[in-house]
Amino acid sequence: MSSMPVEYTEAQPLTRRLIEGMAPDNGTWRAADTLARSGKVEAHGRASAADASLLWAAFPEGQRPAALASVVLPHLCVACTCGGARFPCRHGLALLLLDQTAPLTDSDPPLWAAARLDAARSALHAAPTPIDSVRRAAVAAGLDEMARWLNDQIDRGLVASAAAGHRPWLDAADRLTDAYAPDAARELREMAAELGSAPQWPERLLPRLGRLALLAQAFRRLDALPLAEQGDALVAAGLPPRPGDDRVADTWLALGRRQRVDGGQRTLGTWLRGLSSGRWALLETVQSVRQLEGLCLPTGGLFDGELAFQPSAWPLVASPVTALRLVDAASRTKATGEEGRNIAAAVAAFAAGRAANPWLRLFPLLLGDVFVEPAPSGWRLRDRGGRLLPLPPRFGHGWQLLALAGEQPLTLFGEYDGAMLTPLSVLHNAHWHNLAAWKAMP
Repeated sequence: MSSMPVEYTEAQPLTRRLIEGMAPDNGTWRAADTLARSGKVEAHGRASAADASLLWAAFPEGQRPAALASVVLPHLCVACTCGGARFPCRHGLALLLLDQTAPLTDSDPPLWAAARLDAARSALHAAPTPIDSVRRAAVAAGLDEMARWLNDQIDRGLVASAAAGHRPWLDAADRLTDAYAPDAARELREMAAELGSAPQWPERLLPRLGRLALLAQAFRRLDALPLAEQGDALVAAGLPPRPGDDRVADTWLALGRRQRVDGGQRTLGTWLRGLSSGRWALLETVQSVRQLEGLCLPTGGLFDGELAFQPSAWPLVASPVTALRLVDAASRTKATGEEGRNIAAAVAAFAAGRAANPWLRLFPLLLGDVFVEPAPSGWRLRDRGGRLLPLPPRFGHGWQLLALAGEQPLTLFGEYDGAMLTPLSVLHNAHWHNLAAWKAMP
């Protein structure tokens, strides 16, 4: 058997930089590095099959059962039994660091590791579950009730609604969750937080109220809508449709990862960009917060494969047709994505996307030749044309980006919500770096 850290189609070790690109936050990354250096592992090894191999390890957890971590290669499916709050956990990252430092050798795997390899290989080729008519009808009924409730709020006036407090809004969101419309429920909860939060809160709230009301109208005549608009309405409610015939085979650059926890669910998202097609793709999965298992593509990694996009007037959300495979970045040209837009062009692209899909919440922005600078309320970006773009109020990596750039411009990637950009990665020395793994600074 090969002793390479990962048996890729183009032999390429999984570098420390790429492993760092998988970290969900700085605390998890530091804990993983400490664990890997400590040598506190009961057993570890590699189990190989014809089309995949699995790294496995058992990490002692004091009085608790050992944490059983595994990674399927070359597809980077990570799993662990520790029940940590973030994905991937420190055990999965520590396992990869152990293999990167001294490649694990093939050995007879324990039963749990052999079973996990078989299960992971089956999951990689599993077809998505279709949306059943009963659930769709429940969503339509829930949105219809929400529309009536929204009309009551407008009749009373937003100021009176804010005076009544957040609870009626949160109760309405809970009813949407019960009606199998989690994304619409999350939108309502976020709007509840906007009530009375700043002098301009009604101006920020009204467009979002309008989009929710439009979503209820769309579900009343969903079958009469074009397929692309149907897909957008289903996604806005939280019922993503099955991928359609829009398929693209390419080498995909992973530019950013993020996760969101809402109630008992964790939503994982990875942004990819096709090097030949120029297409953007968002791979998104939803799992229980108790589950630590799934695909984990590192920021800066290059992957060969074919993606199928969900029907949409502005297609972004996609699923792999077959398992993606990490490949050698040195053999690819244009792998850095240095052709970022200026702020004006990037915001214009978002406006075109929002015009096509009114429920488009987050948009990928690849910005080039921009400067980071302090602002009265935090940090912002400025391009050479003087256009400004605010960063989140609690953005914790402004000083680090400023030190990284010096007086030179940066190339950044992030998610844009129509008001501000949340940076996810930065290009430096021809490599993309995962900002989540950096220590936040005030």
